[in-house]
Amino acid sequence: MTIYGGQVCPFIDTLTVFEWGKTLTVFFLILFIVRHQLIKKIVFSKPAIKQPRYQMIFEFSLFIIAGIAIALYNHFVYVFPPIGSGGKVTVGMFTLGSFLAIDMALFRERIVLREAKRDGHRFAPIEDFSSLTKKFTIFAILVLSFVSVVTLLVISKDIYWISMAEMEDLDEVRNTITFEVLFVILITLGLVLNLIYSYAQNLKLFFANETQVLSEVNKGNLDGYVPVLSRDEFAHIADHTNRMIDGLREKRHIQNIFGKVVSPQVATHLLSLGEDELKLGGRRRDLVFLVSDIRGFTTLTENTEAEDLVQGLNHYFTDMVEIIHNHDGIVDKFIGDGILAVFGLTDRLTAPGEALKSAIQMIEQCEANKGNYGIPIKMGIGIHCGEVIAGNIGSEERLEYTVIGDPVNITARLESMTKDFNVPIMISRILYHELEEEQRALPWRDFGAQELKGKAKRIEIMGLGMEKTPPTQPFSGATE
Repeated sequence: MTIYGGQVCPFIDTLTVFEWGKTLTVFFLILFIVRHQLIKKIVFSKPAIKQPRYQMIFEFSLFIIAGIAIALYNHFVYVFPPIGSGGKVTVGMFTLGSFLAIDMALFRERIVLREAKRDGHRFAPIEDFSSLTKKFTIFAILVLSFVSVVTLLVISKDIYWISMAEMEDLDEVRNTITFEVLFVILITLGLVLNLIYSYAQNLKLFFANETQVLSEVNKGNLDGYVPVLSRDEFAHIADHTNRMIDGLREKRHIQNIFGKVVSPQVATHLLSLGEDELKLGGRRRDLVFLVSDIRGFTTLTENTEAEDLVQGLNHYFTDMVEIIHNHDGIVDKFIGDGILAVFGLTDRLTAPGEALKSAIQMIEQCEANKGNYGIPIKMGIGIHCGEVIAGNIGSEERLEYTVIGDPVNITARLESMTKDFNVPIMISRILYHELEEEQRALPWRDFGAQELKGKAKRIEIMGLGMEKTPPTQPFSGATE
């Protein structure tokens, strides 16, 4: 500003560099003190999302007020014309203030972005949208206007100086004009490059926040948000990202709740269906079924406090469900104290073996944990396979995904027969043929063809007593 004043104003040029520099130093010192006292009230007290805009207006206003104050000071102290001299000083302060105010607004934006990212804050988007194209257009017009006005002021003084110079002073005049033009170009270029760098820092920070959040979302972490601070396309990108995260969070929440009502696999399947696909009906599937039940549960309920019973059942069901899931099965439903599990939705070939492994582990878990459930639990398990309809039943307003078919009923009857034959696990001979060789070598007991309750046709059944002794009736291996 000291050099600029001497370049554009003949009146200021009459002062020494010390006199003019002293005046500017005093006013800039006052400007600094006033800024320090007011910025907390005017800028920092505002909501974080509005602070960059308020900072730009605040910084720019200080330079304009200082320019007018310097012009008035020169008028009253040095009797410089308020328009001819004061106007040029004000234009210089206006130009410098514009560049620095925008730079400080960008700086404030970076600070707010970092703090928001650190604290996990999310700002709502501002309604009055302003596109990047509009911003860059306004910035380009302002820069060109400021540079043009300052250049014209310098040239006007140079023309006046040339008209008053003697011939022998032309070399000095040429050197001075060259210095003034280079000065204006370098200062303007420096201010523009500084703004470009400052804006690039903000872009870098925004893209870092955006890519980091998207990377975390890709990993399944939905805890982060992209701070929305500007009013341009970048704010829209951040806002859409945050809305996407909200949607994914809601879907995960629904899936988690839904997965506690039905199997997580079924919940995932149903949530992936469109509105048109989610309707009554199903399709035929060849599956393996496991039904478990607690023996003597009615007597148990009569002799146990309801709170203790519920607590024990919850502990028991937690263990059983985990075992079933670990063997690629899903829990179709809880029937009082019983469990209906389905195997083979993902891999039918290994389903029989996995179902038997689940049954054995469930029995062993109950035996090992019988003191932890708070209630005595003795289980019976039936396993069978066959074709059923897997799909949605109920009404258009209330659907339930389940399996329907005779094999399910047979499995329930097999579980019931564990009490009659005093074995914990009962399977059909049909299922026995599908077991692995090692599993067929277990101490099975062949109970032959048995009549099941409610069934006209007999079915060959096998029992596993879980003891180390050989089977009482070795199975011949003949097919039905």
